[in-house]
Amino acid sequence: MTEEPVTPEFLASLPTVPGVYLMKDRAGKVIYVGKAISLRQRVRSYFNQSGDDRFFVKYLRDRVRSIETIITDTEKEALLLENTLIKKHKPRYNIRLRDDKTYISLRFDVNHKWPRVHRARRRKRGDKAVYFGPYSSSKSVNETLRFLQRLFPIRSCSDRELESRARPCMLHQIDRCCAPCVGKADRDTYDDYVQKSLLFLRGRRPDVVKILTEKMEEYSSTLQFEKAALVRDRLNAVRRTVEEEKVHSHRVFDRDVIAMLRGAGRSVFSVLEFRRGRLDDSRVFDVKDTGVEDEALIEEFLSQYYDTTRPVPRDILVACEPVNRELLERTLADQREGPVRLRVPQRGEKRRLMEMARQNAEAALERLVAGKKTVEATLENLRKSLKLKAVPRHIECFDISTFQGSFPVGSMTCFRDAEADKNGYRRFRIKTIDGQNDFAMMREVLTRRYRRVTENQEDAPDLIVIDGGVGQLNIAVEVLKELELFGRIPVVGLAKARTKQADGETLRTEERVFLPRRKNPVTFNRADPALHLLERIRDETHRFGVTYHRLLRTKSAFKTGLEEIPGVGPKRRNLLLKQFGSLNAIKAADVEDLAATEGIPRETAETIHRFFHPEEKEKTSDHG
Repeated sequence: MTEEPVTPEFLASLPTVPGVYLMKDRAGKVIYVGKAISLRQRVRSYFNQSGDDRFFVKYLRDRVRSIETIITDTEKEALLLENTLIKKHKPRYNIRLRDDKTYISLRFDVNHKWPRVHRARRRKRGDKAVYFGPYSSSKSVNETLRFLQRLFPIRSCSDRELESRARPCMLHQIDRCCAPCVGKADRDTYDDYVQKSLLFLRGRRPDVVKILTEKMEEYSSTLQFEKAALVRDRLNAVRRTVEEEKVHSHRVFDRDVIAMLRGAGRSVFSVLEFRRGRLDDSRVFDVKDTGVEDEALIEEFLSQYYDTTRPVPRDILVACEPVNRELLERTLADQREGPVRLRVPQRGEKRRLMEMARQNAEAALERLVAGKKTVEATLENLRKSLKLKAVPRHIECFDISTFQGSFPVGSMTCFRDAEADKNGYRRFRIKTIDGQNDFAMMREVLTRRYRRVTENQEDAPDLIVIDGGVGQLNIAVEVLKELELFGRIPVVGLAKARTKQADGETLRTEERVFLPRRKNPVTFNRADPALHLLERIRDETHRFGVTYHRLLRTKSAFKTGLEEIPGVGPKRRNLLLKQFGSLNAIKAADVEDLAATEGIPRETAETIHRFFHPEEKEKTSDHG
């Protein structure tokens, strides 16, 4: 791995081998990641006037100050590494997929002593668990989990609950868990439930029906009628799902159809997922159009879309043939552990499916264009109302959250083009202020944030919004003046609407926006979208800060008193609390009782006893 300034000597010294290159700006931030069969040839093309003629490359030339290269053995390794680094660094000039919905999978931890199935947002790299999905909605996931619990009562609690529980939970009482946490589960029976659950989730319902039928007949022949009735109910539930699948399934195939449409500076991808012959889900992604050719754009999309968190089908229909098609097919085949075909449909049923996906992309692009016009109008109105020199595309907002001076925190949210940019959010634990002093806390937070701007470590926003009135605004102005940023970055204070009594009536004032060096605040019409945008930003900042504040309070409330003891980590704390039941009981225990606890060595037991009884150590020392 090398990182050097961009000079003709550096470009000439690059090796002619496969690898990945990371372009960085003057602050050292990665702004573009690319892969190459030959690093020298690819990187040099960016800096030759007759080389790479993509639209965004001219901006890269002006901003790149250094390039880091990573050599790989093969082009395939470079492709995988490029995808990983894009997700890690989120570079500005690479496409970054924005899904129109989140997705949830079911994770079956089959390697655990007592396996369980639970919801999971992302698949962990190298995880040996079995995943099912993704599902289109949390509702469908919850329904699947509830149905599975009725069929096969394996545990649903977390590993921590499994280890610390002393008596069965409510699910055991209603026959939806066999309670391995307290030793009520039989190992063979539990393993049988796990295998049947896997068959069910893999879609092999007929196999489950056969197994349950045999089990029901076995219980009936041995006169265990209650158990036979329980299995019968489960059998009927599975049979209903089998009949439902027969109604919907005609031709059995797994296939993804991916259409692409470009316009208004955006690239829209529509993905239709067909599983077992029926449309199982649809997604739409939109990215900023970087000006690359269609073939290169579809390749970049595919390499990011089919990461380790998504199942890969056998057939993938695409709008145009991607560059490096054979390399992509080999990479996806390794991930799927079976052959994968990338095809551009020309006629017939597959062409009809591509047209359906294209219509979805077209509708999404129309919504984007309409929304973009609305956003542009809103930001322009905000610029005029606040007398700003430039349209405030990048807005940062600040708030202070505390409760009677305890656990004070500052929060900052970042909005770009009227949308939350959560990568730009920041949380600040107040370090220098004691007691309730919101003004001093705001000074600390703003100084810590914008000192990084003066040091060229982060970009400056187009507008700063302070949650508060004239007092908080004046603090912000002082900080910006001290950092020599006042006049360069506009700042306003947003004061909440107030209610007051007048002549027996309750009157509500409007939201007020205070500007530096102006006595009277700016007010907006209640229906003005610009005001709604400011309120949304302010409310999101408040929510973000309160969430962090509550997290700190919760962590403090759940401290057991054992955290400060050397050699006692979370696992040993749980073992001690499970054995003794309370902190007072642990304090009262002698060394022998502590050492008798499973997982607590005698040396650790002596450390725990000395921690709670330091006076005994002092007495021993005095006696000696």
